[in-house]
Amino acid sequence: MLVVRLLGPVLLLLAFHLRAAAQELPPVTRFEPATYGAGSQNWMVGQDEDRFIYVANNDGLLEYNGAQWHRYPSPNESILRSVLSVGDRVYTGSYMEFGYWEREATGRLLYRSLSEGVATQLLPDEQFWSILVYDEAVIFQSLQQFFLYRPESGALVVLRPGGGITKTFRLRNGLYFTGPERGLYALEGGQIRTLLPPGSASAPIVHLWEEDGQLVYQTDTAGTFVLGEDGPESLDRFPFLRGKRIYSALALQRGGHAFGTISNGLYLTDDGGNLLHHIDQVKGLTNNTVLSLFQDAQSNLWAGSDNGLNCINLPSPIRKYTDRSGRVGTVYAAARHAGRLYLGSNQGLFVRESGGEFTLIPGTRGQVWSLFAYGGQLFAGHDSGTFAITGGTARLIADLPGTWTFQSVPGHPDWLLQGNYRGLSVLERGPEGWRLRNAVEGFDLSARYLVLRPGGDAYVSHEYRGVYGLRLDPDYRRVTDVQHYEQPAKGKNAGLAAFQDSVYYYSREGIFVLRDFRSGFVRSPHLSEQVTGEGYVSGRLNATDERLWFVHADGLGYFQRGALRESLGRADIALAAGLIDAPLGYENITPIGRDTLLIGTADGYLTLARAAVPLQRHELYLTGVSSQSGQEASQVLDLTGGGSVPYAARNLAFSLAVPDYSKYFHPQYQYRLRGLTDTWSEWTEETTLRFPTLSYGNYVLEARSVLGRRMSENTVAYPFTVARPWYASYPAILLYLLGAAALTFLLHRSYTGYYRKKQRLWQVEKERAMAARQRQAELEVARLNNERLQEDIEAKNREAALSTMNLVKKNELLQQIKDELLASRDPQKNIREVVKTIDRNIDEAETWELFRDAFENADRDFFKKVKERHPDLTPNDLKLCAYLRLNLSSKEIAPMLNISPRSVEVKRYRLRKKMGLERDTGLTEYILDI
Repeated sequence: MLVVRLLGPVLLLLAFHLRAAAQELPPVTRFEPATYGAGSQNWMVGQDEDRFIYVANNDGLLEYNGAQWHRYPSPNESILRSVLSVGDRVYTGSYMEFGYWEREATGRLLYRSLSEGVATQLLPDEQFWSILVYDEAVIFQSLQQFFLYRPESGALVVLRPGGGITKTFRLRNGLYFTGPERGLYALEGGQIRTLLPPGSASAPIVHLWEEDGQLVYQTDTAGTFVLGEDGPESLDRFPFLRGKRIYSALALQRGGHAFGTISNGLYLTDDGGNLLHHIDQVKGLTNNTVLSLFQDAQSNLWAGSDNGLNCINLPSPIRKYTDRSGRVGTVYAAARHAGRLYLGSNQGLFVRESGGEFTLIPGTRGQVWSLFAYGGQLFAGHDSGTFAITGGTARLIADLPGTWTFQSVPGHPDWLLQGNYRGLSVLERGPEGWRLRNAVEGFDLSARYLVLRPGGDAYVSHEYRGVYGLRLDPDYRRVTDVQHYEQPAKGKNAGLAAFQDSVYYYSREGIFVLRDFRSGFVRSPHLSEQVTGEGYVSGRLNATDERLWFVHADGLGYFQRGALRESLGRADIALAAGLIDAPLGYENITPIGRDTLLIGTADGYLTLARAAVPLQRHELYLTGVSSQSGQEASQVLDLTGGGSVPYAARNLAFSLAVPDYSKYFHPQYQYRLRGLTDTWSEWTEETTLRFPTLSYGNYVLEARSVLGRRMSENTVAYPFTVARPWYASYPAILLYLLGAAALTFLLHRSYTGYYRKKQRLWQVEKERAMAARQRQAELEVARLNNERLQEDIEAKNREAALSTMNLVKKNELLQQIKDELLASRDPQKNIREVVKTIDRNIDEAETWELFRDAFENADRDFFKKVKERHPDLTPNDLKLCAYLRLNLSSKEIAPMLNISPRSVEVKRYRLRKKMGLERDTGLTEYILDI
């Protein structure tokens, strides 16, 4: 009996655990202490107008902008207990200290104390556990008193309730707080009004909200109560919280409540108090003790735990079912049928009723490849064959091993064509239900991917052999024609699917479209250019009514026809890498609602509400700019830009952030550095941009982001200047110019002096050379003159000798004539002898030779020139020319030629003819001109 009594609660707890384990949970992002680099406990969370998150931590103030964490030590090195952002200030409270932080131009926070002005009013060991804003006042709450601070005036007022304070609640109609004696009070106009006297609450109040004009509160262990006119009344709410100790609670923005417990995790409810989710450490929390709760502007729920921080994406379109026990396994197929959700996995076929847990359908243990609903019947393709599924039962209707897929047969509503491990087979619906009709003969290869077209043409994709076209006979019993297509070639993880009257094959080589049975497939350039690249992971295609889905490296993609175009266009849903971790080539995407998809994973599945993919507006922030010189520590720069960076510190880093905290949707960034390039970079998830060793000049960093399917509302622009190095600065350039000018001047002066000296030496040398040449010329002229004089002397000597000889000869002739005249007594005889003597001495040739020698001494080139002009002249003609050259008349020439003057005239006439002179040209003048 005792065993039964003990077993009952255990079974109840186990059933509740299994039910809870079947939940499809919102994404939970865990931040371990090592992630944010601070203490383990987080006591309060806040958010500013830029959507940055602030956390009161054991080690100080934490700031998180969606990309980077920053820690600011508390002012007095104590634990920060509270934080609240109002306007451009972040207020914090700690041990014996409260104040606010303001952002500097560098983006860092600077603390200013408010408690210093009221140090005398602080109580011993006072800690400020909460900060609220109410009626334009910031209220710092400790366990003993309130400090009301008005930022406009800087006034600080102290309000000290007599019984102390445990928790403070801000509702629309007022400010409430509880005391250590379990009383409830309202703070109105600086006055305290008692709502519950001390001791009225059965346990400490941890949560207060308003329903139908009444106050409702939740105690830490005693349940829920409504504050009526006659006092608190117990409500039958939140039965799942019984036996749990609640430490923190929060009313959710979209209705419902969140309860953080000690040791039992987090509970989320709807408006009616029904449990939506129970999230504990097993399901994603960093710790089961939840110290603080906060809901941000995007409705994410932040849970500060005893060992870390958690962000629960309540508005996320993704819900994740994780089979941590391994009972369900890897999901290969899914279907929603007759109000039930079926999962086919490597462990078998599981079914879940609405709100229940997944149970294994008996007889289906093993590998399930596919689920197919047709004619009100659900079929399961199993490693053992084909099962007909009805509710939670399965009936084996075909024992051919390895049913991959199903295709309805056009024109035969009672037939189904199956693809098996060893070919094709046909199911037939009869009076007793579905049964195996026949195996199709003529094709015995694995038919994992099967498409059947009207007319009996089937197409099969074999991973290791490629694509086949099969023509079936009208009775679907045998294959009458087989076509093995050369294109597309076989491809690993490739897929084949029919979509909107076309058949598509997708592999790493691109997308191919069926042309006809004989021609086979042709590559589609339009579709292929949209999918080729590094993003390919699998060619598995999943066709729904309006979309053709596939998986790529960055998430999900699909093709659909646009409203204004007939061709297919691609769209993407960016998801975190590794979220869809199904085996490659076996990804399955199943519609289970109007616009909800179920995607199988290695440890369960996830659901995606496509219409809720992030479209919210978001802004991009430049959160930090730093420069570094060599191995020195980096210097933080102003975020306003426009400054000058020293050339030595030209290694720049820029930090970007989008304050979005989705686990599965991450922002991507694109940037360009104007002055370096005008081209935008590729999209990246890197939040730190580094530009090492920039050259000097003016730059503008521009950055933008995309989240889900929406671009950021702004583009960050940060202008800056890298200063010139000292050796390229303007003073240095001026110094260089002056130095260059001085050097040029010195060089010019040196070169001028050098060349002047060179010129002077050259001039002297030239003058010396000219003098030498002149002297040489003078000597040459003197030599020539001497030679000419010598020749003249020799000529004169020859002439003198000739004349002397002529005189001697004539004297001799005359003496001989004289002697003969004296010796002879016969006058006649003497005359004859004298005449003979004269004739002997009159030698014309010798006379001519003497004349010619004398003439050539006077005019050396005459005969040469005459012979060149008139080569046919005779010696007698040359004699006449010589005499004419002397300007002698015919009478004067006749004795010399020993002819008469008349004969001389004849000779002149003949000479003119030989020379070819015109009538008007005088012979003597012509010869004188030669």
